[in-house]
Amino acid sequence: MEEIIDKHATILPEGKILSLYPQEAKVATTLAPLLTNYRDFVHTILILRAIMDISAIIKYFGFNEHPFISNPDPRFLYFSSQVKEALAKCEFMARDRIGPIYMYGPIGSGKTSLVRRLQEKLSQDERYNVKLLISPNLKSSNAFLRLILETFDVKTERSYTASLSNFEQYLIQQFKEEKVPVLLIDEAQNMTRDTLKLIHYLLNFETNKTKLLQIVLVGQEELGTKIMQYRELASRMFPIAMNAMSLDDLKDMISFRLTVAGHRGSLFVEQDEAYKTLYTYTKGLPRDAIKVCFELLIELVALGKKQATAKQVEEIAKGQNLRM
Repeated sequence: MEEIIDKHATILPEGKILSLYPQEAKVATTLAPLLTNYRDFVHTILILRAIMDISAIIKYFGFNEHPFISNPDPRFLYFSSQVKEALAKCEFMARDRIGPIYMYGPIGSGKTSLVRRLQEKLSQDERYNVKLLISPNLKSSNAFLRLILETFDVKTERSYTASLSNFEQYLIQQFKEEKVPVLLIDEAQNMTRDTLKLIHYLLNFETNKTKLLQIVLVGQEELGTKIMQYRELASRMFPIAMNAMSLDDLKDMISFRLTVAGHRGSLFVEQDEAYKTLYTYTKGLPRDAIKVCFELLIELVALGKKQATAKQVEEIAKGQNLRM
């Protein structure tokens, strides 16, 4: 260890240390008044680096797993009133084959977690044949059609028309077998006018009473704008707008994620003030709140504490370029 410290202190200037280990450097800088020289600074950086792995954080707090990883794990989806309403609407539409849906909202509002939860829940019922696509930036409807067919294991043809015919026959067969094909497309704001035209065309696959394919498009606010500009498609789809959380929902989401991870108690010393600060900087967006809490856990481990202050929340939020 001493050899490593000497090596770093010799060859790495302070600016390089700060750029290589920004989070650890932030904590070390906080402790700077207690450090006597640059070698001590490097020593502190390396010790912090060694303890910052996720397993160490889990062990320190007594978690079963890390509560603030930014991935769309459906188990960590907090069922706010708008999430419950959106899921219920999607399930109702799919079950009764009523019509396609487009769901849109700001970045970090939990749309991807929601669509993963929808996929998981519908897939538990053998009646549903659920496929999830992360929308690639394909320019042509032909390329997008081939991707959809491959996802449903339907044979593609060199001819666009022949591929459409294959898919129609597949959907008719699924209907006869009392199966409900559901196509979920995330990041749908990337879709072009041409690929949206394909979606519009696929809506024509229906019986006199029933849609043969249930479609759910999920994307950023741009998706809502694109569909509204395509009036023929907008008139046939049902919108769901996802918004940022309220302060109470944000509090409950953080508590819920801690509970799922096996933690009891609060993450904050001054709960009301800390949550208000977190809400002010994140504007109620779940993803930003989760990222702030992720860094909070690192700082708490480094400082040997179990609860954070509102001031710490503010400093980390500013460090992530979040603004009031």
